[in-house]
Amino acid sequence: MLNNTEFDVARPSSFDRQEALSNARDLFWRKGFHATSLKDIEGALSLKPGSIYAAFGSKKALFAEALKLYAQEAQAEFLDCLKQEESPLDAVMTYVRGLTIPKEQCAPSNACMVFKTALELVEDDTDLKQIAGQQLSSMAERFAEAFELARQKGELADNVDPHRAALKLQSNLTGMRGMIEGGLPPEDIKNLNDDIISDLERLRA
Repeated sequence: MLNNTEFDVARPSSFDRQEALSNARDLFWRKGFHATSLKDIEGALSLKPGSIYAAFGSKKALFAEALKLYAQEAQAEFLDCLKQEESPLDAVMTYVRGLTIPKEQCAPSNACMVFKTALELVEDDTDLKQIAGQQLSSMAERFAEAFELARQKGELADNVDPHRAALKLQSNLTGMRGMIEGGLPPEDIKNLNDDIISDLERLRA
């Protein structure tokens, strides 16, 4: 934990807070909260302890901001899919396919940062665990809203519960990404992703 006695340097005038926060997100996403040291943070952010404290206050506060940034970006990516597709159900499938498409720059981890945090802090009674839970619920709500919109447009079968479908999708995605993180072979990744898409297709009216 950072504390007041560790700081004696003000942050540099060239400091880019958003860039620093993005670097912190990648660091925590890769290593987790407990395994990340102050030295790790200094190196990733290219800042002295005093600068880190001046900008973010503490390791815990920095992690909380990084976690929220990750969740916001994930939701923004999903909402972009909804904007680009006329069919909400097709948009959900486009998002799912995109999770296994290699990006130009490799992500620090294949597993969801929010889910990793929830698992890491499962025995901790902390604000961070609460934040992770809130972000997981928020993403499930975005899925449920998309399914509800699909239902209103007549895309979903009458017996489909948007909330229940959203929870199942979120469970499938977190499981798949966790298995990818564990070294699942590419062919199995493709098959698993295809199976999730097939489950979504079966929701169609």
